[in-house]
Amino acid sequence: MARYDGTMLRFILILIAALALSACSMEAMSEKRVPADVRAEVNAQIDQLIAGETQFIYDAFPDDRDNPELRAQVERMSANVPDGAELSRDVVGVIGSTEQAYSDTQGAIRRGTYNLAYELRFEDGYLLVQTAHTFDDAGKCCALRAINATRSEASPMRDDQVGRAKLFKFLGIFFLISSLATVVVLLIRIGGRKARKTQMGGR
Repeated sequence: MARYDGTMLRFILILIAALALSACSMEAMSEKRVPADVRAEVNAQIDQLIAGETQFIYDAFPDDRDNPELRAQVERMSANVPDGAELSRDVVGVIGSTEQAYSDTQGAIRRGTYNLAYELRFEDGYLLVQTAHTFDDAGKCCALRAINATRSEASPMRDDQVGRAKLFKFLGIFFLISSLATVVVLLIRIGGRKARKTQMGGR
């Protein structure tokens, strides 16, 4: 029988940890990686988009205010908002990092770029809103760099994420039980060998 040196147990524990991290919710990840003021700004802009108030987009891109392509894109996003009441809003994508930069005139200021994706469920469909924001030159929240809103009849991302989270949770529990059972069996075998050696030594 191969000698047990703990390698397999360490591998199993690492695998369990990886599965647990994969099952973490995007909401929790966004709270950890994206400042509260950025998340609040994104949600406020989504509220405006739903209400048909799109001036904030033109304000974010003043040089393109009269650009036909921008106006067509804004009109398309407004038209993509489903009918009926909003039933839920979930974070489905997070990319973000905050840095501290130093200015001779302002001292320490924040620097960071944040990409957030929200899936909104309505009575008549789903809306996926993707945004990109950065802090302004003074390190304050925030400057809108990009926004897109697409409509779909079925959940574009959330349902798949929930399904994967359930699967990873099940696999994590399965591997945990399997690893514990393996440890118990090994301890019993080790204990049995020690007992036999003791008995043989006493003869």
